Amino acid sequence: MFGKKKTETVNVKEPKEPKPQKAVNMKKLEDLYYAAENARKHAYAPYSDFRVGAALLVKPNEDSVLPKNKMYTGVNIENGSYGATLCAERVAFAKAISDGVLEYDIGENPFVAIAVSAGDEEALPCGICRQFMSEFAPEITVVTKADGQIRIRNLMQLLPESFQLNKDEQAAVAALEAADVSDESEAEEVPAAESAEEAAAEEKAE
Repeated sequence: MFGKKKTETVNVKEPKEPKPQKAVNMKKLEDLYYAAENARKHAYAPYSDFRVGAALLVKPNEDSVLPKNKMYTGVNIENGSYGATLCAERVAFAKAISDGVLEYDIGENPFVAIAVSAGDEEALPCGICRQFMSEFAPEITVVTKADGQIRIRNLMQLLPESFQLNKDEQAAVAALEAADVSDESEAEEVPAAESAEEAAAEEKAE
Protein backbone atom coordinates (compact mmCIF):
# COMPACT_ATOMS: atom_id res chain seq x y z
CA MET A 1 0.00 0.00 0.00
CA PHE A 2 0.95 3.54 -0.53
CA GLY A 3 1.54 5.65 2.54
CA LYS A 4 -0.52 8.74 3.11
CA LYS A 5 1.07 11.93 1.90
CA LYS A 6 2.25 14.16 4.66
CA THR A 7 1.25 17.75 4.28
CA GLU A 8 3.52 20.38 5.69
CA THR A 9 2.40 23.93 6.22
CA VAL A 10 5.03 26.53 5.48
CA ASN A 11 4.48 29.99 6.82
CA VAL A 12 5.89 32.59 4.48
CA LYS A 13 6.45 35.92 6.19
CA GLU A 14 5.73 39.11 4.39
CA PRO A 15 8.90 40.97 3.30
CA LYS A 16 9.91 43.62 5.78
CA GLU A 17 9.62 47.22 4.73
CA PRO A 18 13.08 48.76 4.25
CA LYS A 19 14.05 51.23 6.93
CA PRO A 20 14.32 54.83 5.78
CA GLN A 21 17.80 56.14 5.09
CA LYS A 22 19.27 58.89 7.18
CA ALA A 23 19.35 62.28 5.53
CA VAL A 24 22.75 63.36 4.27
CA ASN A 25 23.57 67.02 3.79
CA MET A 26 24.49 68.35 0.37
CA LYS A 27 28.11 69.07 1.30
CA LYS A 28 28.72 65.41 2.16
CA LEU A 29 27.09 64.29 -1.08
CA GLU A 30 29.29 66.67 -3.07
CA ASP A 31 32.38 65.38 -1.28
CA LEU A 32 31.23 61.84 -2.05
CA TYR A 33 30.94 62.67 -5.74
CA TYR A 34 34.43 64.20 -5.85
CA ALA A 35 35.78 61.05 -4.18
CA ALA A 36 34.20 59.01 -6.99
CA GLU A 37 35.66 61.40 -9.55
CA ASN A 38 39.09 61.04 -8.00
CA ALA A 39 38.81 57.23 -7.99
CA ARG A 40 38.29 57.21 -11.77
CA LYS A 41 42.01 57.48 -12.40
CA HIS A 42 42.42 53.90 -11.14
CA ALA A 43 39.86 52.46 -13.59
CA TYR A 44 40.99 49.68 -15.92
CA ALA A 45 39.21 50.36 -19.21
CA PRO A 46 41.59 49.50 -22.12
CA TYR A 47 38.75 48.38 -24.40
CA SER A 48 36.14 51.11 -24.05
CA ASP A 49 38.28 53.88 -22.59
CA PHE A 50 35.17 54.68 -20.52
CA ARG A 51 36.43 55.22 -17.01
CA VAL A 52 34.00 55.16 -14.10
CA GLY A 53 34.57 55.80 -10.42
CA ALA A 54 32.21 55.17 -7.51
CA ALA A 55 32.24 56.15 -3.84
CA LEU A 56 29.99 54.41 -1.31
CA LEU A 57 29.14 56.10 2.00
CA VAL A 58 28.69 53.83 5.00
CA LYS A 59 27.12 55.55 7.99
CA PRO A 60 26.30 53.20 10.88
CA ASN A 61 24.45 54.17 14.04
CA GLU A 62 26.07 55.57 17.17
CA ASP A 63 26.50 52.17 18.85
CA SER A 64 28.34 50.56 15.94
CA VAL A 65 32.02 49.69 16.07
CA LEU A 66 32.37 50.87 12.49
CA PRO A 67 34.04 54.25 11.93
CA LYS A 68 31.67 57.12 11.19
CA ASN A 69 31.09 58.11 7.57
CA LYS A 70 33.43 55.48 6.17
CA MET A 71 33.82 55.60 2.40
CA TYR A 72 34.56 52.77 -0.02
CA THR A 73 35.62 53.52 -3.58
CA GLY A 74 35.37 51.38 -6.68
CA VAL A 75 36.26 51.57 -10.38
CA ASN A 76 35.19 49.71 -13.48
CA ILE A 77 37.50 46.81 -14.33
CA GLU A 78 37.15 45.57 -17.88
CA ASN A 79 38.09 42.17 -19.23
CA GLY A 80 38.81 40.72 -22.67
CA SER A 81 35.91 38.38 -21.95
CA TYR A 82 33.32 41.15 -21.67
CA GLY A 83 31.05 39.23 -19.30
CA ALA A 84 33.82 39.23 -16.68
CA THR A 85 33.87 43.04 -16.54
CA LEU A 86 33.09 44.61 -13.16
CA CYS A 87 31.26 47.91 -12.70
CA ALA A 88 32.52 50.53 -10.26
CA GLU A 89 29.37 50.39 -8.11
CA ARG A 90 29.60 46.65 -7.51
CA VAL A 91 33.31 46.90 -6.76
CA ALA A 92 32.61 49.51 -4.05
CA PHE A 93 29.86 47.37 -2.50
CA ALA A 94 32.01 44.24 -2.65
CA LYS A 95 34.85 46.00 -0.84
CA ALA A 96 32.50 47.16 1.93
CA ILE A 97 30.85 43.77 2.35
CA SER A 98 34.16 41.89 2.29
CA ASP A 99 35.36 44.32 4.97
CA GLY A 100 32.62 42.97 7.25
CA VAL A 101 30.15 45.86 7.10
CA LEU A 102 27.12 43.55 7.12
CA GLU A 103 28.42 41.53 10.07
CA TYR A 104 28.52 44.39 12.54
CA ASP A 105 25.62 45.32 14.83
CA ILE A 106 24.65 48.34 12.79
CA GLY A 107 20.96 48.51 13.71
CA GLU A 108 19.86 49.86 10.34
CA ASN A 109 20.95 49.84 6.72
CA PRO A 110 24.57 51.11 6.71
CA PHE A 111 24.65 51.98 3.01
CA VAL A 112 23.56 55.61 2.85
CA ALA A 113 24.66 56.95 -0.53
CA ILE A 114 26.72 56.08 -3.58
CA ALA A 115 28.21 58.54 -6.05
CA VAL A 116 29.12 57.62 -9.63
CA SER A 117 31.40 59.64 -11.88
CA ALA A 118 32.32 59.19 -15.54
CA GLY A 119 33.93 62.55 -16.13
CA ASP A 120 32.07 65.08 -18.25
CA GLU A 121 29.06 62.87 -18.91
CA GLU A 122 26.52 61.60 -16.41
CA ALA A 123 26.87 57.94 -15.52
CA LEU A 124 23.80 56.31 -13.99
CA PRO A 125 24.19 52.76 -12.65
CA CYS A 126 23.44 50.06 -15.21
CA GLY A 127 20.58 47.60 -14.74
CA ILE A 128 22.74 44.88 -13.16
CA CYS A 129 24.20 47.35 -10.67
CA ARG A 130 20.75 48.65 -9.75
CA GLN A 131 19.55 45.13 -9.01
CA PHE A 132 22.79 44.32 -7.16
CA MET A 133 22.48 47.38 -4.92
CA SER A 134 18.77 46.78 -4.26
CA GLU A 135 19.72 43.51 -2.53
CA PHE A 136 21.46 45.49 0.20
CA ALA A 137 20.10 49.06 0.06
CA PRO A 138 16.84 49.50 -1.90
CA GLU A 139 16.54 53.12 -0.77
CA ILE A 140 20.14 54.23 -1.14
CA THR A 141 20.78 57.74 -2.46
CA VAL A 142 22.45 57.82 -5.89
CA VAL A 143 24.61 60.86 -6.67
CA THR A 144 25.68 61.82 -10.21
CA LYS A 145 26.63 65.00 -12.05
CA ALA A 146 25.25 66.44 -15.28
CA ASP A 147 25.70 69.88 -16.90
CA GLY A 148 27.89 70.90 -13.98
CA GLN A 149 25.14 70.18 -11.43
CA ILE A 150 25.05 67.49 -8.75
CA ARG A 151 21.95 65.31 -9.19
CA ILE A 152 20.36 63.33 -6.39
CA ARG A 153 18.07 60.32 -6.89
CA ASN A 154 16.73 57.45 -4.82
CA LEU A 155 17.50 53.93 -6.08
CA MET A 156 13.79 53.11 -5.96
CA GLN A 157 13.26 55.82 -8.57
CA LEU A 158 15.79 54.14 -10.85
CA LEU A 159 14.53 50.61 -10.13
CA PRO A 160 10.95 50.83 -8.85
CA GLU A 161 10.21 47.10 -8.92
CA SER A 162 13.39 45.22 -8.13
CA PHE A 163 13.51 41.44 -7.76
CA GLN A 164 13.59 40.47 -4.09
CA LEU A 165 13.98 37.00 -2.58
CA ASN A 166 14.44 37.46 1.15
CA LYS A 167 15.66 34.85 3.62
CA ASP A 168 12.15 33.92 4.75
CA GLU A 169 11.14 33.23 1.16
CA GLN A 170 14.30 31.21 0.57
CA ALA A 171 13.56 29.10 3.67
CA ALA A 172 10.00 28.52 2.50
CA VAL A 173 11.15 27.36 -0.94
CA ALA A 174 13.72 25.01 0.64
CA ALA A 175 11.07 23.55 2.98
CA LEU A 176 8.67 22.90 0.10
CA GLU A 177 11.38 21.18 -1.92
CA ALA A 178 12.32 19.03 1.10
CA ALA A 179 8.66 18.06 1.59
CA ASP A 180 8.38 16.93 -2.06
CA VAL A 181 11.46 14.72 -1.74
CA SER A 182 10.11 13.20 1.49
CA ASP A 183 6.75 12.37 -0.13
CA GLU A 184 8.42 10.65 -3.06
CA SER A 185 10.63 8.51 -0.81
CA GLU A 186 7.59 7.24 1.13
CA ALA A 187 5.93 5.75 -1.96
CA GLU A 188 6.25 1.94 -1.96
CA GLU A 189 7.78 0.44 -5.07
CA VAL A 190 6.25 -2.75 -6.56
CA PRO A 191 8.92 -5.48 -6.80
CA ALA A 192 9.97 -6.25 -10.36
CA ALA A 193 9.06 -9.97 -9.96
CA GLU A 194 5.47 -9.14 -8.97
CA SER A 195 5.14 -6.76 -11.91
CA ALA A 196 6.27 -9.50 -14.34
CA GLU A 197 3.79 -12.03 -12.91
CA GLU A 198 0.92 -9.55 -13.19
CA ALA A 199 1.81 -8.81 -16.81
CA ALA A 200 1.89 -12.55 -17.65
CA ALA A 201 -1.51 -13.06 -15.98
CA GLU A 202 -3.02 -10.23 -17.99
CA GLU A 203 -1.72 -11.75 -21.26
CA LYS A 204 -3.35 -15.17 -20.44
CA ALA A 205 -6.64 -13.50 -19.59
CA GLU A 206 -6.68 -11.84 -23.01
